[in-house]
Amino acid sequence: MAAAAAIDTPFGHSLPPEGPHTVTMHAPGWTTALRFRDGDLTIINQLKSIYPRFFPFGPAAQLTAEISKRIGLKEGHSVVAFLSPDVWASNREHAVSEWRKDKKLTEGDMKYHVVEIAGLRLYAVEFPMSKMMGAIFMWQHAGLTFSTRLAEHLLPRADTFVNLGEFQNGQGVPAPTYLPEVESHELLRKRISGLLMRACVEEPKQPVKPEDVYLYQTGMAAIVRFHEVAVKVRPFPVIVFGAVFHSTWHYFEEEPVGMKHYGQCDDNDLSEFEKYLEGGGKCSYVFTEFPSNPILVSVDLIRLRKLAQKHGFYIVVDETVGSFCNLDTLLVADAVITSLTKSFSGYADVMAGSVALNPTASSYKDLKPIFTEAFRNELFAADASHLFKNSEDYLPRSILLNRNAAAMAAYLQTQAEDPKVPLTKVLYPGYASSDTNLKPFLRKSTPDFPEPGYGCLFSIEFETAEQTKTFYDNLAFHQGPHLGAHLTLAMPYNAMVLGRSDPEYHASYGLSPNQIRFSAGLEEQDSLVAVCQKAMIALLEAGVQVKEGGDLASEMIAGAAGVEAMVVGDEVNTGLDLMGGSGA
Repeated sequence: MAAAAAIDTPFGHSLPPEGPHTVTMHAPGWTTALRFRDGDLTIINQLKSIYPRFFPFGPAAQLTAEISKRIGLKEGHSVVAFLSPDVWASNREHAVSEWRKDKKLTEGDMKYHVVEIAGLRLYAVEFPMSKMMGAIFMWQHAGLTFSTRLAEHLLPRADTFVNLGEFQNGQGVPAPTYLPEVESHELLRKRISGLLMRACVEEPKQPVKPEDVYLYQTGMAAIVRFHEVAVKVRPFPVIVFGAVFHSTWHYFEEEPVGMKHYGQCDDNDLSEFEKYLEGGGKCSYVFTEFPSNPILVSVDLIRLRKLAQKHGFYIVVDETVGSFCNLDTLLVADAVITSLTKSFSGYADVMAGSVALNPTASSYKDLKPIFTEAFRNELFAADASHLFKNSEDYLPRSILLNRNAAAMAAYLQTQAEDPKVPLTKVLYPGYASSDTNLKPFLRKSTPDFPEPGYGCLFSIEFETAEQTKTFYDNLAFHQGPHLGAHLTLAMPYNAMVLGRSDPEYHASYGLSPNQIRFSAGLEEQDSLVAVCQKAMIALLEAGVQVKEGGDLASEMIAGAAGVEAMVVGDEVNTGLDLMGGSGA
């Protein structure tokens, strides 16, 4: 891969090469990130690419508009459509919930339509556009979407449109058609099961077979569909250890079974969890990212497994960050969940997710029959085929991702150790106390993958908001959400994603707003370090000190109640919550 070149990607566009299915956006600058978070239309209107799960975008938006037109919606109304009617009920519950705050809908705000295009049934919820961010929870956070490739496939076939009617409260609807599987689905399952079984820490008693791998249209859809199965067997709260992806957080916190969170993810948290269990506390399953996004902490899975054996709960590991080329968590996990959109795909132009059940675990006999009965394919054929093609070089790419993240983190760690530099910490397994929890799960070295590592992600933390902003504004990487892509990305994840969602609580377990998250790409190692060096030099030359009156954390906490529409200079803040940070 070439050296890290000067960024000439236009504002609001994706990582190159750009296309209709890219999932990134380049929106450089600290102020831009916060304006995006606050729904500034002057930012949003410039976007030519975005993560399609935020809201229907590109071909998905075009198909949504086509459905709206053909149904004959009145002005000011729109729809969001799903592949399955079961999503309607969940979406309605979230739409009318108090969690939606000022975007809360009433039952009367929504109408339910079923349409058919090229023989595929879509289940559309109609709503007032003014309440869009309250009406799309199951698209935005649960990820039960249709893809841009499916939309692109259906648009030229719009002349086959059939309106099957409006259904009061979504009742009595015709059965879903779902999507046919093709050879690529089976090839993906074989590839994933094979990767899960390569270079295992211990020889598995039973191998993960292709039929133990379930594919979904997004990583969040994989989490949601697993949750639906798990709580049928064990209808108790979900226990979350460490930081988790913000949509995972929003989904769990609104689930009827409830969520209990242990953010520090340390021995004290495990002891408190053990006391909870010994006192009669219930647990459906423990969910943890391993390591966690964005602060890279890891729970003691071995101790958790001992507790699970005693109390009967499941352990579910989301190893998207560490990635299953590096880590063998089936030693203890009942299920492994992965966002295949990230490192497995590697090129930021397709979405998918997977659940792999562990046939060695005692839970398998309970979970497998329900998964087999409940599973319906919602991953479009062209997405499966593209993902299979992208993932052909997963192992050699992952070697570079590991190397580049480690190299940048090592340089920045030397800066953090320098008392003259206001960098307080590097959040990366090699420099975290919890990295001892990861090491037992590193896969064995092989000729094609000689040095398993920790994946592409790490974060850094500064003393003050001004220092963080100055470094970020001089950091010549693409800037925006996503991880595991072919080019390096950076973003102020906590400030951008969690700035309107109880930031004081999230900061209490390590998600400081003065952090920047990096996702290493495939560029030359030395050139990536050089970009970090230049940003650090710019910071030191600026001599930025603490601003009188506080820092970004206090500013964010003070403003976390929400943002009303207002005009400040050239900004037009609408209260749109594209990241879903305020629960909408």
